[in-house]
Amino acid sequence: MSIRREEFAKYVLCLALIVFALLPRQAIAVAEQPASEDDALLTQPYQIDRRDEASVHERHGFSLTTCFNRANANNKEIALAESNLPISQASIVIAKAIPNPTFNMIYGFGPAWAYIIAGNNQQIGWNEEIQVAGKRTKKTNLARSNYLQKAFEVEAVRFAVHNRVRRAYAELLMASAYARLTQVQEEVFQKLFSIAQKRYIAGKAPGSEVLQARLNVMQLATQHNAAHNRLVMDSAQLDFLFGESPRSEEIFVADNLNLYNLLAGRSEIVPPPERGVPVLSQLLPAAWRQRNDLRAAIQQAYCDRKALTLAKAQRIPDPFLGFNYMYSTYKPFQLQYFTPAPGAQKVPFQPGYMFTVAEEMPVFYHYQGEVNQAKATWLQQLKENDQLRTQAAADIVSAYEALVVTITNLHKFQQELLPAALQAAHLSRRGYELGKTDLATAILAEQQYGQLAAAYFDCAVSYHNNWADLEKAVGIPLNL
Repeated sequence: MSIRREEFAKYVLCLALIVFALLPRQAIAVAEQPASEDDALLTQPYQIDRRDEASVHERHGFSLTTCFNRANANNKEIALAESNLPISQASIVIAKAIPNPTFNMIYGFGPAWAYIIAGNNQQIGWNEEIQVAGKRTKKTNLARSNYLQKAFEVEAVRFAVHNRVRRAYAELLMASAYARLTQVQEEVFQKLFSIAQKRYIAGKAPGSEVLQARLNVMQLATQHNAAHNRLVMDSAQLDFLFGESPRSEEIFVADNLNLYNLLAGRSEIVPPPERGVPVLSQLLPAAWRQRNDLRAAIQQAYCDRKALTLAKAQRIPDPFLGFNYMYSTYKPFQLQYFTPAPGAQKVPFQPGYMFTVAEEMPVFYHYQGEVNQAKATWLQQLKENDQLRTQAAADIVSAYEALVVTITNLHKFQQELLPAALQAAHLSRRGYELGKTDLATAILAEQQYGQLAAAYFDCAVSYHNNWADLEKAVGIPLNL
């Protein structure tokens, strides 16, 4: 029994030695096997899948001045507003017209005229309406006032289109800038992703850091799609303002776009921030003089006052004057009713003249309804003008204050926030590359810089929009 136990112990000992001898070789064999699918995912580069943009038509050579001229010449809203001018011009011709006379004639037929001994009475005459109380002059003045009011409306529409073109062009440039910012941001995250891969291959970082860096790059795909959609929508808006109908996706490409100058407000669209803002006390009087919509509203009140004057003149009726010539004719057989003796008294030829006067008698109705309606319309327009002035003043103050705050924020971003965020992101990325900081710190710094860049971009967009709002509120094109 003891011999068998010793042999069994020797056998177990040998088996254990064999197992311990084989374990390192198996580990080395596993290490020498090809990388798994996860390892390939962690070591291969990654590129964002972009949508196919081959069907998108690009249009070049559109400056802000070109856009203004094109919209002014072809815009549908301006053409529609201008079509009211010939109508108003025709109304002036109608108001100045002298009423045509009315011709009347009586010439009888039949037995009732054949057997009248005194002959057949015939009549020819004219009737004419005489406009009294200066109605024709008042109608002409009203028509001319309406024509001038339509002219102010045309200019108001033209300026509104001008302002919308400026805003749409700025939005298009900002969309182009946003697309470039997403590309820059992608390059930054690609660098961070490349650093994470190198650290993983060197065995200094786990694979989770590579996946996390890769996820940051993948998230930019939605921003690229949003940037492309924004470019197409802003280009379609410009097409509409140009009076054109886009038949496919197209993008207006901003040639020689300087991203830094655009975001800093130094472009052909708006005045540079260094120029400052006009004095607020000078903007309100300028708006009262220059806003075409306010001038059109004031002219409309003037037209309503002219309409009230005309309505009061309607209480005096216009007479209808008539002049008629009457004469008698005879049939050949009517002579048998006369005495056939020679020298007998014949019925002589009896011509005559008749003057008639007819006019309305304002006994039951004195046109008080028309007068009251015209007066109420005039007073309503005066209240609307007062409301428009108040709204214009509020718009000017709001746009002015927003512009001042935006300029202050632009300087804050340019001088303090962006340089500090850029330095922090660079140091964090460099520290992660050298192994002194972790990936979370580097990503956090990059995200903070991205958030500040997005806020700076929004501030630049607000700067352009605030100038457009101020231009619209004052009613004067920007002097660049």
